[in-house]
Amino acid sequence: MDKARFCHLTVDSVKKEAYVWHEADWKFSDEWHTHQMGQLIFVEKGLQYLHTAERTYLLPSQHCAWIPPGLAHRTSSPINPVYLRCIFLNKTSDSPFFKELNIFHTPKVLREMILFTEQWSRLEEEEPVEQDFIKALVGILPLTFNTSIPLVLPVPRDPRIARIVDYLTACVDKGGAVMNELKIPEVAATFNLSARTMERLFKQDIGITVAGYLKLYKMIKAVELLSISGENVKSVSMKVGYDSVSTFSNTFQQVLGLRPQEMMAP
Repeated sequence: MDKARFCHLTVDSVKKEAYVWHEADWKFSDEWHTHQMGQLIFVEKGLQYLHTAERTYLLPSQHCAWIPPGLAHRTSSPINPVYLRCIFLNKTSDSPFFKELNIFHTPKVLREMILFTEQWSRLEEEEPVEQDFIKALVGILPLTFNTSIPLVLPVPRDPRIARIVDYLTACVDKGGAVMNELKIPEVAATFNLSARTMERLFKQDIGITVAGYLKLYKMIKAVELLSISGENVKSVSMKVGYDSVSTFSNTFQQVLGLRPQEMMAP
């Protein structure tokens, strides 16, 4: 692998308290990695998935993620190009915000501050004005954070459940009749299980029911589609299996606390 194309894999070699990297066509790597530095990500355009050993997070357009230091992860995206604006931080604060991976709305003041850091992108030399500005940004982050958006899927540990999840998500991704004809007893029979046994194994492994997982995956798939320019709420609701736009919108708000229109690509 050409490490030069994946600077986020070697960013700890930069000897600064903060390192800014803005990239209009981010090159994703399937390699699991960690940073000694924490990472703030703002998605200017497109979307990305953040994968940890236990969960998969969707980071949509115009939203931020905070990845704490030392957390093993990898990244991916189903679309390109993806414009990411990243700030790697060696020093933060004792705020609980910096201890957990969070996906969150980008307040206007934070967005403007992140955009302002573009002038220091990939600068490896110390710059006093940059360092002072980043310190102010670090102080603002916990103050502007309200709540984490639940765009997260649990990762199965049981190989049997992993195969079922792959089957269910493939049906949703295909859409149309394949998805609309999904019946839990028939899915269970496909894997030589009873519906009751499949439900029990599902809850034991990932903590939610099959129907609950399907609903959550459909909503995350909807956010992914809404992040693509040219899509609208009606077209997305149909693609994830909802004939009624109002039912889709109400379910979306129930699961994510937002209306679909709030997640549409600008």
